[in-house]
Amino acid sequence: MIKRKRAFALDPTKTVILSFALMILIGALLLTLPISSKSKEFTPFIDALFTATSANCVTELVVVDTASHWSVFGQVVILMLIQFGGLGLMTLLTIGMVVLGKRISLKNRLVIQATFNQENIGGMVKLVNAVIIITFVFETVGAILLTAGFYLTGIPFGGALYRGIFQSVSSFCNAGFDILGSKSLIPYSSNIFILTVIMVLIVSGGLGFPVWSELLINRKKYSGKTSIKKRLSGLSLHTKLTLTTTSVLILIGTLLFFVFEYDNPFTIGNDGIGQKWFSSLFQSVTLRTCGYASIDQGGLNETSKLLSCVLMYIGGSPSGTAGGIKTVTFALIIVSMISTLKGKNKTEVFRRSVKDGYLLRCLTVANTFLIVMLVSTYLLNAVERNNAFEHTLLDLLFEISSAMGTVGVTTGITPHLSNAGKLIVTSCMYIGRISPMALIIALNARYRSDFDTIRYPDEGLIIG
Repeated sequence: MIKRKRAFALDPTKTVILSFALMILIGALLLTLPISSKSKEFTPFIDALFTATSANCVTELVVVDTASHWSVFGQVVILMLIQFGGLGLMTLLTIGMVVLGKRISLKNRLVIQATFNQENIGGMVKLVNAVIIITFVFETVGAILLTAGFYLTGIPFGGALYRGIFQSVSSFCNAGFDILGSKSLIPYSSNIFILTVIMVLIVSGGLGFPVWSELLINRKKYSGKTSIKKRLSGLSLHTKLTLTTTSVLILIGTLLFFVFEYDNPFTIGNDGIGQKWFSSLFQSVTLRTCGYASIDQGGLNETSKLLSCVLMYIGGSPSGTAGGIKTVTFALIIVSMISTLKGKNKTEVFRRSVKDGYLLRCLTVANTFLIVMLVSTYLLNAVERNNAFEHTLLDLLFEISSAMGTVGVTTGITPHLSNAGKLIVTSCMYIGRISPMALIIALNARYRSDFDTIRYPDEGLIIG
């Protein structure tokens, strides 16, 4: 009997993975109901499943227009899926248990640890409290500012408030869903106030909750006592890497999009110099896993599309609402390459050495992500070969990169995918949200820690 119970026992990682699957299934069933659509007709299950997965995995790839197809009930279901997907089901359940005065069990703490990919189990309840407070503050302030922004464009207060709340939650959770119409944020491309608020929400959600928690603690610790340089020096290596890599990627992405699209009449070619820089900045930010579009993604030239795939592949930062291989993973791989080229035996960054085990994890995540992307692109190309709508291989790679990175931008092919193509993209969104490493750990029951008791003898290899 004991062995049978153990056979069906779920470890924390599997619990997280199945919680997302459960939320998606419930969301899909609700979205199929007539009450969820404006036409009061049943929505095909494949379309409802695609939408529920996209919302819960905070992606925003859609096969039907969110504003015109879904009723208010359907849009609220999508919004709840976004919020639950961005924070994780166990986070919300833990808060409910805390409010009710229930004791948080060790198993629940382990699930929270897996949800936010933390190294240590200590302080999980404090982390959850910080997550809720940070989320509430950003989404509330964002909703107020966006409501004002939409109201100033001539939208009645009720409609502006609804749009403000929806877009604030969607932006902070890096979902990118909008109820503004089929053109997303393109009609607001010159509205600096609205797009700036949205960019701040995207970056804030994408930095990761541990970073915000540390920044708040650090602020209280050094408030009014030391210089900014001293405060920054007291930050952890994780926070330093996250902030540095995020800033560098946004700046490089902005510069490259500005250069590549400068004369492109289908995107920013006809805009003034200031608008070109602003649109390039928004493009660089939104590709960090949010998925809003202020310019036509289908109008991008091939160089920009390839750059977009790279940025979507990297994604946001760990333990946040973003997808991709994560900024810290990318940073450690680059730093490791630089250290090796300098002839160093250890990876060093910010006067700290990084354990080899972390580098192996980074390479595992990055390579798994890349392999899944390439295989999925091949499969999508195979099933869409006879599609009446011709899709280029680069557009298919763009679509898969967007799904795996839980971004949501598209060159326009999503509504025209076959059912088989929709299932492939749906699978990519799910894998991209739970992360390749979580999938590996969940499927490998014999996954072992760094403290294996068996050690095999070393042997050299010829490299290069």
